[in-house]
Amino acid sequence: MALPLRRGRTYVFLAACAVCLLLLVPVTFGETPQTLNPRVTYPNTSWALGIVVPEGSDLSDGGTVQWGSVGNVTALVVLPNITLPDRVVYTVLSAMTDDGGIIQVAAGVYPNQTSWLSYSWQILNGNAVPASYNWILNGSAPAMHPGDSIAMSLFRASNFWNLGVADESTGSSILHPFPEGISPTLRGGDQEVFALEAYSKSSATFRGMGNLTLEALMLDGQKVTGGAYSYSDWDPNHNPLFAVGSSGTSPPSFISLASLAGGTFVWGYSGFWQGQTSNYGGVVVALILVVTILVLGTSVALVLTRKKASG
Repeated sequence: MALPLRRGRTYVFLAACAVCLLLLVPVTFGETPQTLNPRVTYPNTSWALGIVVPEGSDLSDGGTVQWGSVGNVTALVVLPNITLPDRVVYTVLSAMTDDGGIIQVAAGVYPNQTSWLSYSWQILNGNAVPASYNWILNGSAPAMHPGDSIAMSLFRASNFWNLGVADESTGSSILHPFPEGISPTLRGGDQEVFALEAYSKSSATFRGMGNLTLEALMLDGQKVTGGAYSYSDWDPNHNPLFAVGSSGTSPPSFISLASLAGGTFVWGYSGFWQGQTSNYGGVVVALILVVTILVLGTSVALVLTRKKASG
């Protein structure tokens, strides 16, 4: 049924008013650039978001993880696009030995630096608070860059533990032994093997990171394909042997971790953070105004039409 001409004009007028209101409502799309305050400081503690591999996890050859017999732990990694951070950022490979110590090797980028370098520590007692660190490498070659494919390894040779970092993009690498006296076997249990660890909570440091990708975690040449889980500060359902990062320090809400098929893990920047404005608020307000005007306009038009018909 066709509308009477006057009622049609009324709807056209109301629609025009709705469009005008939509144009007048301030709606911000995307992200507002953040202005950093140079006086803002961050605590001297680190957060970490990592991958834990429990005893009995699945391996690519059909076997299961038996930590006491593992002699080579290797992470195949694609570095994220993080340069010039406000505080240090690491990708860390860790393992606890049977004597309760922890050996670690990492790629890290420091403030005012664009290259990632190699770092390594020996933690004498993984349960001590505060932990006692023995530096093995402190900013060594190879110099790595965002997007490079690298391999980080902790491996046993002649009952001694060693570390290795190789940049597959350039062919540069380093091998270095840990001190003598470390137990030659790894402790059975839930090991937090790989983690993104950072002293920064600035969204500006991570906003353009793209992805940190753990393409494969290899134990004696076999890829871990199932059973691993993510871990940050505390999880009542899990009890790993140790936790990377400072106790009580949770990852910022804008860091996400996704598990892909076949044992690949991806860290990235996501969600809203300081300086970012959602467009949802303005759109909702505009829609409410439009619906209100249409309802009122329809009611007025019906009243006028009934008055005309009764007259």
